[in-house]
Amino acid sequence: MTRYYMHLRNSTGYLPDTEGVLVSSHDELRRLAVANIRSLLADELRSGAIDLRGQIEVTDEQGDCVLTVPFPDAVLVTLAEPAS
Repeated sequence: MTRYYMHLRNSTGYLPDTEGVLVSSHDELRRLAVANIRSLLADELRSGAIDLRGQIEVTDEQGDCVLTVPFPDAVLVTLAEPAS
């Protein structure tokens, strides 16, 4: 297993992950990044506004970026059709 760090970059700035997470596969790493984004957006939804301009930047133990997941990649947004 390898330790990866999921750093948050959004409209309020940059929040580095100092603890990291042990992950055994790239697929699991992506699933965790998506789950983190969805959790953040769920908190925003409670306030009535969602900002999709952020991303999770995943680095390995050497600090190399191995994955970037933009917020829009973690959700499906469907707009209501106007009533006729």
